[in-house]
Amino acid sequence: MKKKLVSAALSTALVLSFSASVMASSPTDISTAGTTASSGYSNLEAREVVKYYSLASYEETEKEAFVLSQGEELTVFVYNSGFPITYTVYDADGQALGTYNTNTPYGRIFTAQKNGPLYVQFKAGANSSFVKKMNFSAKFSIS
Repeated sequence: MKKKLVSAALSTALVLSFSASVMASSPTDISTAGTTASSGYSNLEAREVVKYYSLASYEETEKEAFVLSQGEELTVFVYNSGFPITYTVYDADGQALGTYNTNTPYGRIFTAQKNGPLYVQFKAGANSSFVKKMNFSAKFSIS
């Protein structure tokens, strides 16, 4: 029984690690993700994507680019099970809007001040537990 649990946990960690490295390497296009409409979007329709990450202590992801039009909102909600992970959001000019803790029960909303990307970058702190990788997921919505 223990071997099966360990094997399943390792398999999951490998998939999450691979997913994070693939997903962090290219800009995120969620123009059609999570929608059911066959044509254009109304302002009330959200476009969503969930991404999975696996970071070692002090490791950080590449900056994820979410291209928005002026006035559009990016919502970031992180599903984290207590790991010391933070994320920084940057505006289209590369200026940091702020760094936020992921151990919150709510998401944060960022409004684009002009056309262009908002960037999100995750960073892991020190992990003193027996877990070598810190796995978490984040949901990104544009509305």
